[in-house]
Amino acid sequence: MPLTDPVLPFGLRDIKLTPINADGTLATTVDLPVAQTLSFSEAEDYEELRGDDRLWAIHGKGPVVEWELEAGGISIEAWNVLSGGTVTSSGSGTAEVKDFLKKTTDQRRYFRIEGQSIADDGGDVHVIIYKCKADDTLEGEFGDGVFFVTSCSGRGLGDASDNLYRITWNETITSISLTSNEIQEIISDATGGTFTLTYSAQTTGALPYNVSVAALTTALEGLSNIAPGDVTVTGAPGDWIIEFKGTLAGINVSQMTANVASLTGGSLTIRTNKQGGS
Repeated sequence: MPLTDPVLPFGLRDIKLTPINADGTLATTVDLPVAQTLSFSEAEDYEELRGDDRLWAIHGKGPVVEWELEAGGISIEAWNVLSGGTVTSSGSGTAEVKDFLKKTTDQRRYFRIEGQSIADDGGDVHVIIYKCKADDTLEGEFGDGVFFVTSCSGRGLGDASDNLYRITWNETITSISLTSNEIQEIISDATGGTFTLTYSAQTTGALPYNVSVAALTTALEGLSNIAPGDVTVTGAPGDWIIEFKGTLAGINVSQMTANVASLTGGSLTIRTNKQGGS
């Protein structure tokens, strides 16, 4: 049926945060779990011109969005988007550890907020605040008999296209669109020799068949088109997982190729597990 004003949003179905890279591209979208509230208001400071005992003109200094959000529990990935810092993972199975570290030199980053509320007519309403920074307190409290709640507030600015915020009413419920980093996997059962990797016409030096995760990271970041922080290598020798991040975040990058002529005792393949981009 046709959309008819007014829309009647009810509840809060979802909030997602998408970091913004230094070049303005979007990194991997992070879910804000157990989302409870997203409030926002448009604000603007105005300058008045007075003279001859009267008010002559009023001019705005540019609108901003003042926002607040709350969510249950702690998502380390979401906290990292809000606060800046470094997330590291180690171990596997029952010994897996995920760690967030914030240093005094880490700056808070810009990100996009998108919230979804279900409409009373069966559709939904989305709110996007295009360029946000949590420039106020980021907080939570551990307390007896209560759940931890993450809360923060900040301001939203216009992005590179002068977009400040958007409210969209969908007749049909529509999930929040995601951006994702490209993830490629290198699998090998070789028992000796060396191989090289090529990314967008740039080739590494010879890599041992059992090259360590750290050494593979160094080799890839040594290429002229991959900067430090543009890749994260996990896994183990024989099954390396490469996630493209930094300036390559959220982009459908070229799949790497390998020269395996010098490998012995087995083969090596490269596959794309997740294509980057929206």
